[in-house]
Amino acid sequence: MNEESLQAENILFFRNLDSCCQKIAEQTENQDITSWKNSDYIKLSGLLYRKTKVHLGENTLKRIFGKVKTSNRYYPQKATRDALAQFIDFRDWQEFERINSLTIEKTALPKPPQIEEHPKPSKRAKYTLKLILLAIMVLVGFGLWVYLQSLIGDRDIKLVCLNPNGISPHSALFKLNIKNNAKINRAEYLIDFADGTSLKKSFSADLVNHYYETPGRYFPILLHNRKLIDTTAVYLQSKGWDLTAAVEHDTTRVYPVSSTGIQNQKRISVSTSALLKSGVDTTKTFFVSFANIKPTTISADNFELNVFIQTSPSRPGVRCSQTDLIVYGEKDFHSVNLIKPECVVWSNLKFSENQLDGTKDDLRPQGQDLRSGKNVKLRIEKQHARLFVDNQEIINTSYKNPIGKLMGVKIRFAGVGAFENFQVYDLKTKAQF
Repeated sequence: MNEESLQAENILFFRNLDSCCQKIAEQTENQDITSWKNSDYIKLSGLLYRKTKVHLGENTLKRIFGKVKTSNRYYPQKATRDALAQFIDFRDWQEFERINSLTIEKTALPKPPQIEEHPKPSKRAKYTLKLILLAIMVLVGFGLWVYLQSLIGDRDIKLVCLNPNGISPHSALFKLNIKNNAKINRAEYLIDFADGTSLKKSFSADLVNHYYETPGRYFPILLHNRKLIDTTAVYLQSKGWDLTAAVEHDTTRVYPVSSTGIQNQKRISVSTSALLKSGVDTTKTFFVSFANIKPTTISADNFELNVFIQTSPSRPGVRCSQTDLIVYGEKDFHSVNLIKPECVVWSNLKFSENQLDGTKDDLRPQGQDLRSGKNVKLRIEKQHARLFVDNQEIINTSYKNPIGKLMGVKIRFAGVGAFENFQVYDLKTKAQF
């Protein structure tokens, strides 16, 4: 490749990079990149990790966005470019570059053809031409009808898990159930495993296998052209309270922690020494999850949950002292995040289809400091949800789609937390968890 063509390629690359940066800025509160301050880059770093699970520091982002001037323009690595493209809903950088380049490269419009004048046809010729055109239209219409009848729509393709039930860890096998076994381009269909990782796989082969590491009820989804077309469920039960830990930015593994000492205890917690023994680096930001996953007769749309929760004290890697309360149903799940008031930007809320995100919604009532411990009550009655902290109502909302029977509960902490007096019962039948 000669120097001129290499220069042209670099110019086109950086024009694509600038376009990507602007599209990213349009998804933030401040779309004027030239006015960005250090806090804007820190916030963007958090948003990128939240969506793509790839950590880009503020200094790297400043070089990418041109905030830091260098003699040669900074050329990001492929993993970095892929993360930027995924943040604005492209599969990877290659897909974004291919689509965006079409809007950048301007091609010369062809000159309109010269219209030649012909002698006017006779009446007989006009009649014959009309008959020919009519015959062509009939044939084309019939061919189009036959073609449309043979097409397979998204509603004709279903996502199936061959072994949806088990205990963790679990290797789940997925396949596509296609109407009439029609031929499709399987590579166009992606599965999102819905287990908190950003990993998606295509059905380039007949089967897709995924490794689930922790107990829970998962709802993987099937995507075609980024559109959700079907979902299924994977259900991994536990024997009482199951305890696992994970380290932030380490998506390669989960750390099982011995839970034999917490069963049937009034106060449920784990010590730092037990985490260290399990291989967790407690000098970094880490999360501990307590999961009790089992089928019940309790309605997940008509129950009350009570628990005393004490979040982690301030320690290296733990600044927001958050806790997540997750209730699994047959068809979906509820999730509430409580966090220190200064950190509500990272909070979230989900009751069935009703979802709110602290990065774009006002979730200040969820700013709760539970380091000294507080009573938490979640009451859902006829799909109307209310959350109380020390008898003070902080959430009052509703949802439309029922999620069925209660299939388990998970309580997650940033750092080392504890809970006690855990109780769940059905409001109608009084059945206990």
